[in-house]
Amino acid sequence: MSTQPRSAVFQAAGDSEELTLIALKKAANLLREHPATVIEIVVSGSAVHGLIEGHATAVAAEILLGDHPSVTVVACRNALHAHDIDESSLADSFAVVPAAAARIVERQWEGWALLVIN
Repeated sequence: MSTQPRSAVFQAAGDSEELTLIALKKAANLLREHPATVIEIVVSGSAVHGLIEGHATAVAAEILLGDHPSVTVVACRNALHAHDIDESSLADSFAVVPAAAARIVERQWEGWALLVIN
């Protein structure tokens, strides 16, 4: 089991509103083996619906995030606009980035590992 700090970006893009939960479960699995890992989950596509305050996925995700402080979840602003979702309607635990594709590429340029969740 490695304790050396590492970083991973998870791409959760697709139609399922539960992709964030799937990504969080995979993050928990990774953290069991590599507890010092910093993980960012980038959510785009229709999956952003699951980040709306009060949505069952958002509620469960916030609970899981409380157990894993090294994990963050960000929503793609382009996806939010495409699905007519106002940023202010997201649960407080989630941040917004301008574009999922740009964020993922930037993280890879910084040396982060990529895991695609679909």
